[in-house]
Amino acid sequence: MNSLNIIFPDQLSLKNEALKTSSDEDLLLFYEPHDSFYEIPHHKHKLVFQISALRHLINKHDHKNIKHEKISKKSPNLIEYLRGIRKEVHFSTVNVARPSDFKTLKDLMYFCQSSNVELNLYDDKNFITSPSDYQYWAKDKKSTTQEFYYRWLRKRNSILMDDAKPIGGSWNYDKENRQGISKLKSPIPERSKITTDQITLEVMIEVEEIFVNSLGDLESFNWGVTHEDAFKAFNDFLNNYLENYGTFQDAINKENAFMFHSLLSPYFNAGLLDPLNCIKIVEKKYHESNGSIPLNSVEGFIRQVLGWREFIMGVYWDNMPQYQQQNFWNHKKGLAESWYTGETGIPPLDGAIKESIDLGYTHHINRLMIISNLMNLSGVDPNIIYKWFMEMYVDTADWVMVPNVYGMGTFADGGIFSTKPYICGSSYMLRMSNYKKGDWCDVVDGLYWNFIEKNINFFKTNPRLSLMVNALNKINPERKRLITEKAQEFLSKNTI
Repeated sequence: MNSLNIIFPDQLSLKNEALKTSSDEDLLLFYEPHDSFYEIPHHKHKLVFQISALRHLINKHDHKNIKHEKISKKSPNLIEYLRGIRKEVHFSTVNVARPSDFKTLKDLMYFCQSSNVELNLYDDKNFITSPSDYQYWAKDKKSTTQEFYYRWLRKRNSILMDDAKPIGGSWNYDKENRQGISKLKSPIPERSKITTDQITLEVMIEVEEIFVNSLGDLESFNWGVTHEDAFKAFNDFLNNYLENYGTFQDAINKENAFMFHSLLSPYFNAGLLDPLNCIKIVEKKYHESNGSIPLNSVEGFIRQVLGWREFIMGVYWDNMPQYQQQNFWNHKKGLAESWYTGETGIPPLDGAIKESIDLGYTHHINRLMIISNLMNLSGVDPNIIYKWFMEMYVDTADWVMVPNVYGMGTFADGGIFSTKPYICGSSYMLRMSNYKKGDWCDVVDGLYWNFIEKNINFFKTNPRLSLMVNALNKINPERKRLITEKAQEFLSKNTI
């Protein structure tokens, strides 16, 4: 035997070169029990989605020498597992797509080096770019921001371009994508129900038995588990949701978690959808729509896939492993059980938490401006925030959650790619949602202004944020005393 080709549960792209073997003697290993599944209690929807999708792919593969390692109650160790295989069958090379997390890559490198085995890393076909593309672009730049990487990729891939200029005259239509829920007049189409087949049902039973500490009710599982299902979901988005996707991208609707969002990130992250192919289809549909599909929706979708995903992946690999050692604010608090039940007493926060538990999903504004914002304002350790987010969502992956939490969500990295911390008080939450004003607003505002006061030197020295210091100084003393007391009461009940 010459080579061992490994497929992990989030490496299901049909373009994954590790799916191809040079001979029938090569061993093709489909490896389900990813170490992280046992280190962190991932949401049951994620576990079922990735494992069922892997098993569906195996059923379509006709290679003669397949080994399928399934999840089990015993927590495995990838290095020990590979050493055991090598005792049974000799291989001189490991072929694998770049893993989505640094630890798995490190373990593979250690195994190969210590076992005198060559490691052949293929590009991760879940992405349009590679980490080296980001490093090439970022070289010698004093600061790196998503916007300019996005423009560079638009030009390089000729996406939404009119020769050298962006179609419509602007690169970014984000300002048109911030309408609150009060502006919504049209009905939201119902989501299609996806049929659960026998393979998925069997996976559900195994996940319930093995991962007993994971959150999630599998009665609400509604994710496709094949490439065909994923593409059908993509077309459903194009036909029913893309038109309003941009305008209400940031709106919070307590009655409808999904709104007009694409719900495609799990498919991209697992390799069931090809990102560049989807971008080109969206662009083609825009050109053929004769103006019925607004440019802000099309550009907003493309910016998320071509700009944000590719940028965040590049930032991750450019800053690991030191990224997870960052704690700019020196936060040390932990989370009380209320963050796992949605009983903190702040309605927008509790609504977002309950959506996360029930669906394995809540959209990006709930994640960024509600959940991580309030965790950060509460002084919670970014390592604990990271773990919480990894536990909650069907689309979690290390490459996305590390920059999202330590960078965008908390500014724990001190500004590696964000120019300012993403924080807000109750006024933003009220403006973007259909939650009503109440006593909870005092709690949120107390957390917000206390955070600014505690870190006043940082806000004073940042020209973009110094206005907050002036506003803090103008708060009525009685009002300040009230909201401070409310905030302290919240902290005493909801942090440890």
